[in-house]
Amino acid sequence: MTKLGWLAFLFLALSAGAAAAAPDYSGTWEIGVREFGATNYYLPMQDGRLVLEASGDSYKGRFNQITFSGTLQKDGLHLSCKEQGRDCGQLVLQLSGNQLSGRGDLIASSPIITIPVTLEGKRPAAKPAAAASHDYDPQQFSNFYSPALKPVMRLFPGDTVKTRTLDSRGHDRDGKPRAPRGNPLIGPFYVEGAMPGDTLVVHLDRVRTNRDTAYQTNLIANTALEAGYLKSLAKYPSGFTDWKIDAAAGIATVINPSDKLKPYTVKLSPMLGCVGVAPRGEETLGAGHLGPFGGNMDSPEIKEGATLYIPVFRPGALLYMGDGHAQQGDGELPGQGLETSMDVQFSVDVVQGQSLGQTRVENADAVMVMGTGGSLDEAMKSATTGMSRWLQSAHGLTPHDIAAVLGTAMHYEIAEVVDSEYDVVAKVPKDALARLGK
Repeated sequence: MTKLGWLAFLFLALSAGAAAAAPDYSGTWEIGVREFGATNYYLPMQDGRLVLEASGDSYKGRFNQITFSGTLQKDGLHLSCKEQGRDCGQLVLQLSGNQLSGRGDLIASSPIITIPVTLEGKRPAAKPAAAASHDYDPQQFSNFYSPALKPVMRLFPGDTVKTRTLDSRGHDRDGKPRAPRGNPLIGPFYVEGAMPGDTLVVHLDRVRTNRDTAYQTNLIANTALEAGYLKSLAKYPSGFTDWKIDAAAGIATVINPSDKLKPYTVKLSPMLGCVGVAPRGEETLGAGHLGPFGGNMDSPEIKEGATLYIPVFRPGALLYMGDGHAQQGDGELPGQGLETSMDVQFSVDVVQGQSLGQTRVENADAVMVMGTGGSLDEAMKSATTGMSRWLQSAHGLTPHDIAAVLGTAMHYEIAEVVDSEYDVVAKVPKDALARLGK
């Protein structure tokens, strides 16, 4: 080969090496965008999933409903973003191994103002080839749904957890006090890959009582009764009714019953009053609260065999659960079900990029949407609206179709009327959905 040929070969080899060494930003990133180091919920981006696709030096990307386009330059990846067709800012990103960083300006919509931001991101944790089964002996309990607590365990989609919960007083299966009263929760469990805008899927594979006693307040809660009737109850002392659980027979009976209650038995139907994730933003809410994040829904439908679909508001979702009831009637009228501790087995999954914005529940027979609000009226409207939206997105029904289906198949259950928020369950049998056209 001539000297000129060697030079040409060397130039091509060096060029190929330089091209191979170009950083590759493509793929999925879990990112956080901050204003002066803090989360600002007025920005079009906060925590979430950034997906980038490369074509040579050009890139396209998406973050929820925001789209990106840009090019790789000497100082990093330059991206411009659009939200619903309007410009929403620019970012310059740098790559170091599996870590992403950057700076830029984003345009907040209310008020319209340009905000300097920083960005940090990482690749999602690699999912193991096989799902894991964990035995979790809870040592940490919380009386709050909070994004601030350190996770007790990190789970991957498909993983299963065998664990147990306390009763609402904080007593365990041996009757030993372990935590403060007020629905102490186990968790939070961090679910890898769950990001805001996703849906956390929780399969309740096993929910069983693990002791032979339960308790319940012995008067109907004030919020469920008219004032005149309440006055007539003033002479009755408030306290608790103690119950005997016979798991083998599948029933509960009153301990030291009145004559009227001596023959009275209740069929066991173990459930969890509380299943929820960290609320949106920086909110920390007491374990008695409920809302779009799930929480203290107190629905008898949250039992073995149910699958919950809960909106994700924080990275990892941060799943909490507790408040076991051996049985509960609709409304939780005394303010308590048959309160007891539970053995629980659950598994998790994640639906990326989709969210109903409120909790949905399925079992073998029905699809349900939990409607919450400050009144029964608000909760009913929330449930009906959520079910309508789900029928539109999942089955492609028009408003006219939805009216026909809900007008003939809808059932309502009043799950909760004695806590700070109300819970109304909109319920549609699956056999009605099976009669829909494809």
